Amino acid sequence: MSVALVLRPWSLVLPLVALAGVAQVQAEMPAARREAPVRGVVRPVDQATLSSELGARVVELPLKEGEAFQRGDLLVAFDCRRQQAEHQAAEAAHREARIAYESQVYLQRNQAGSRFDIDVARARAEKARAEADALKVRLDQCTVVAPFRGRIAELGVHRHETPQAGRPFMTILDDSALEIELIVPSVWLRWLAVGATFSFLVDETGATYASHVIRIGAAVDPVSQTVKLIGRLDNPDDKVLAGMSGSAAFERGM
Repeated sequence: MSVALVLRPWSLVLPLVALAGVAQVQAEMPAARREAPVRGVVRPVDQATLSSELGARVVELPLKEGEAFQRGDLLVAFDCRRQQAEHQAAEAAHREARIAYESQVYLQRNQAGSRFDIDVARARAEKARAEADALKVRLDQCTVVAPFRGRIAELGVHRHETPQAGRPFMTILDDSALEIELIVPSVWLRWLAVGATFSFLVDETGATYASHVIRIGAAVDPVSQTVKLIGRLDNPDDKVLAGMSGSAAFERGM
């Protein structure tokens, strides 16, 4: 008994149509597109440059460049004996002016003084109080304590030296919280948003770190058509230091 195999045209067409449909769906599925890497710089979240208006000699400098400190630790102390003496003199002048004012009040109560004399004495006492307070503020600058935990990044003074008034002598930074500053094409704002992820390859260590965008700049540079981004490393280690640079790679859906 022989069996004849009959091929109908539609039996071959249907598989081809199905395959074509799968190819069309795959073509329509969004694919990840890797953008050209952009350069970035690691920077600390907290950083401060210290200077002094005292013009006084350094008497304590417990830390050296690169050493770590905790919040509230002493960073530098100045010789403020002259400022202390000036403050004591100002306090004495205020007490004297206060006594003169109280004497004028007493005289007026006994019809021996005038309202004008009282007003003048009060003004002199208030002026003396303000001068003493101003000198107290200067005394508060005689010791500088750390406003946050971190490390000494730069140190431009030694013990027994007198830093120039107003000139920075120390830079401190918090190396426990680092950010990445990036400059990217402004056209990326079509798809880029806070929370977008990227990988950051650090030049100095050769390591790559998962990162994400935490802030987008408030303005676009109209000349370069770029915008600033601030990112954060998800799991940094102690090998990453402020000032290191690298390349950030972004991917976006098509």
